[in-house]
Amino acid sequence: MEMTFNKNEIVKANETIQRNLGIEMLRMYLCFRIVLLHYYSSNNKYILNLKRNRFQVPCFFFISFYFLYPTISQRKYNKFKQRLERLLIPYIIHPIINWIINNIMFLIIKFNRYGRFLTLHELITQIIVGRGIYGIAALWFHFNLILFTIFFYISSYILKNYFLLFFQINAIISYKFQYSQINYRFFRQYTENIWMSVGNLIETFPITIFAFSFSSIKAKNIILKNHKKCLLFSFMLLYLIFNYNIFTNLRGFSSTGIQQIFISVFLFIFFSLIPFEILNNKVLLFIKQITKYTQGIYCLHFLFQYYLKLKFDKEGSFTGCILLYTISYLISLIGFKIFEKTKLKFLFN
Repeated sequence: MEMTFNKNEIVKANETIQRNLGIEMLRMYLCFRIVLLHYYSSNNKYILNLKRNRFQVPCFFFISFYFLYPTISQRKYNKFKQRLERLLIPYIIHPIINWIINNIMFLIIKFNRYGRFLTLHELITQIIVGRGIYGIAALWFHFNLILFTIFFYISSYILKNYFLLFFQINAIISYKFQYSQINYRFFRQYTENIWMSVGNLIETFPITIFAFSFSSIKAKNIILKNHKKCLLFSFMLLYLIFNYNIFTNLRGFSSTGIQQIFISVFLFIFFSLIPFEILNNKVLLFIKQITKYTQGIYCLHFLFQYYLKLKFDKEGSFTGCILLYTISYLISLIGFKIFEKTKLKFLFN
């Protein structure tokens, strides 16, 4: 059956997608790499040096806070509130879904990832710190986003026009802790729940502030005016980073090293400048539908990957990763359609 779109949908797609499609495609690419990293983490010929360049989450942070800056700097309460809803709903409800499904699996067929019944205490721990003995470890990403969003919004009221300068200074100090590995040496002595929650906060802080700074000067407009030079330069730099060890390898948690900032910035530039506008309007709209459910895929793949791997694809494979991504996408699509008129839609898009 041929997919059809009405005229208004096509016009709307033409007006909005061409401005943001590059970033949406980047988010989809990053999400797929995360699924691949969790499901099929061996080095392979399909994705650039998967183990050596774990830049996916840092780049997500960069994108998120680049677009958050106007909300914070202009203190737009409604957008701030909507962002918290988009983050808190999946952050709280997805662990509950995981907890229920894993316990049902154990009660009915005596099989789940953990081989036992999960306790209420474990569920509460997951919700408080974004990770736990069980559940969605990937939700530490939401944990950081929520804390930073609240912290920055409150700070913008207290510090007014000086909040960005204040945090730029603190980002340098924070990065010093990261680059000198003081952060790693201090927090590694604690439990995984603590160092993944607090240690990652310190590591990702410089990335968020750099994204704010990049957004504050309206860098994207400057880049668009020099798009050919910026496209070529970003491609060359990314090639060097991915293929040569031009940065010192550091011990840390998941966002260690200044290379994460460089990769995030130049991936952002590169994808922003790819001329997707040459595509047909219907193709643009179709791509929008594919890239719409990144959050749902990010959260749901963690639930399904173990059952898929344990029962059907024990060694893990690239094909299995494609299947996992597709399953997570379809469930996100169906879930969004069911709950589209409620705030539960934020579980999926």
